[in-house]
Amino acid sequence: MTTFLENKFYSISEEHRNDDTQGYFIVNLIPDSEVYKGHFPGNPVCPGVCNIETIKECACRLTKKSLFIKAIKQCRLTAVATPTECPWLKINISLTDNNDGTYMIVADVSNDKQTYMMLKGTLTDSITQL
Repeated sequence: MTTFLENKFYSISEEHRNDDTQGYFIVNLIPDSEVYKGHFPGNPVCPGVCNIETIKECACRLTKKSLFIKAIKQCRLTAVATPTECPWLKINISLTDNNDGTYMIVADVSNDKQTYMMLKGTLTDSITQL
């Protein structure tokens, strides 16, 4: 599995799984990440696209498969996460295996204080299904 952001934007400190379709991850944001140098230097915030990629990478770990985003049906950015105010985030994932190489995903990014993002969509294990 290829990861683009793990150990560059975040690191996983905890992994909890019910099975290959449900679980959560505690990720620590890396405050000196290159991402923050280009995304509001001096006042860094987590870009929504990086939250989406982090969710996808955690889903890959959960299923032990390389997955691709096929569709995003709903994505709500409900608050802005920053590496200084919230150094860790919980990525909660629930997948439904459609038995055709695709998975419905419902996920959120949160911590003890609030939810930062909610996402619903479809992932696929085949690039030809995109």
